[in-house]
Amino acid sequence: MKCILTRFVLSTALSAKPRVESFRIVQHVESYTRSHLRSRTRDFGSGKWQYSTSLTALSLRGGTEDAASISLPHVTLPPSFVQERQYDVNTAILSVYASCRVTRWLQPNTGSNIATITKQDASPVTIGDFASQATALKVLHEKFPSDMFIAEEGSAVLRADDVLSDKVWNAVTAVSSGMESICCWRDKEELLSSIDYGQGIDSSDVAETIERRRVWCLDPIDGTKGFLRGRIEGGQYCIALALLEDGIPVVSVLACPNQPTYSNRQRLTDEKNAYGKWSEDEIKEAENSKEDNTNNLFTSNRGCLFVAVCGCGCYEVSISDLERLLFRSPNNEQDTSIWNRLQVTPLDDTREKTPSQATFCLGVERGFSDPKGTVLKIAQLLHGKDALMVNDGVQDIKNSFRMDGQGKYGILARGEAEYFLRLPKPGYIDWVWDVAAGYLILKEAGGMMTDVNGNQIDFSEIGVNRLAKLPNSVQGLLGSCGGVFHDVLIDAYKSVEKS
Repeated sequence: MKCILTRFVLSTALSAKPRVESFRIVQHVESYTRSHLRSRTRDFGSGKWQYSTSLTALSLRGGTEDAASISLPHVTLPPSFVQERQYDVNTAILSVYASCRVTRWLQPNTGSNIATITKQDASPVTIGDFASQATALKVLHEKFPSDMFIAEEGSAVLRADDVLSDKVWNAVTAVSSGMESICCWRDKEELLSSIDYGQGIDSSDVAETIERRRVWCLDPIDGTKGFLRGRIEGGQYCIALALLEDGIPVVSVLACPNQPTYSNRQRLTDEKNAYGKWSEDEIKEAENSKEDNTNNLFTSNRGCLFVAVCGCGCYEVSISDLERLLFRSPNNEQDTSIWNRLQVTPLDDTREKTPSQATFCLGVERGFSDPKGTVLKIAQLLHGKDALMVNDGVQDIKNSFRMDGQGKYGILARGEAEYFLRLPKPGYIDWVWDVAAGYLILKEAGGMMTDVNGNQIDFSEIGVNRLAKLPNSVQGLLGSCGGVFHDVLIDAYKSVEKS
């Protein structure tokens, strides 16, 4: 493909604020030959892109490879994933896998002194957030340079702090050996530019006449406080990536580097440390499996990817299995047996639970996810007067466990819990990167996510004028394994709110 790109970037400097609801405008004029000849200009009066198209608008479903970029390794995908989506999924998996390596390398074993910045909303951001975002967006942008990217961080603070930017650079290069076919860095400026793809720099806006609007939404570390808590202390986090086309989530990858794998979840649960502090035996096992600082970062016990495609199901794969087949199997031999198809708690006559027995999977930071204590009241309504206990001086739900990040949706997807609630303080509106990836994972496993009134989550405006927040009407999220479980959850929420 022959491409000639001319970019006009507004002279306004990138805001120092790491999160903005409507990202800065970037203006492009493109001309290229690929069976289509298009030109586009910015109408500053209307605030919209205007296109003139000499041929029928591109209608191919799914992404296609930029011929100028290097070929990525091929991941054998589940047969239910339609052919038209396989290049999108392959690229998404590899981009997130590359981010997993750098965050896994950076996450401490216990409480951290890793370089951290406090944002205006008091949430932390680490060098891991920057390294993860740069890595994932570099891989995605190289393959889909005309797609839009919305991500959480910007490079302004790194450009103003050489010491901090050096730490991020050292992190991405430390794990680059053997990864050249996925992500190969040239210099620090490339790293900073890659971070800014997610802030509107060097990425295309939406063509109104094109049949698909492709927007990649990334949270480079969802659950930063879990990341800082440390691995063996049970600190959970995830890398959350979703592709939206015309406002519909169509591909999702949730990478959970410290979460128990599908095959080992029950053993770790029986040992009472699946989502808490590791046992001494597991610590020793992890240490014995490490050959050096960058090889064998993942064991068979922990590290998994949840992958979903709209209408094609949800699967889980162990990160250790994925990298073994990618890089250490003879002739890169792969098979589909590494994939486990996920299904929420059954809703038919075979189900083992009723709503009154349902397990809650909740966030660790209650001050954010449940500041009014609504979830505790819902649990009492569903589980009865003995639903609560006191743990370390704090009241909590007996039949529940807590963890950071969107990995909670993966827990519901594989049937380990039935309920998830996210009820922030009034007026708070969620960012799309905190929701979209988990939404599709849960939906494709047979579960359901709605707002607190039972309405479907509306992603239709995401990417329009680079909008990155859900509609104002979404004042909280309810997730469940669906069916009667979800109906009961909505009724319980409404009942508590009325009381």
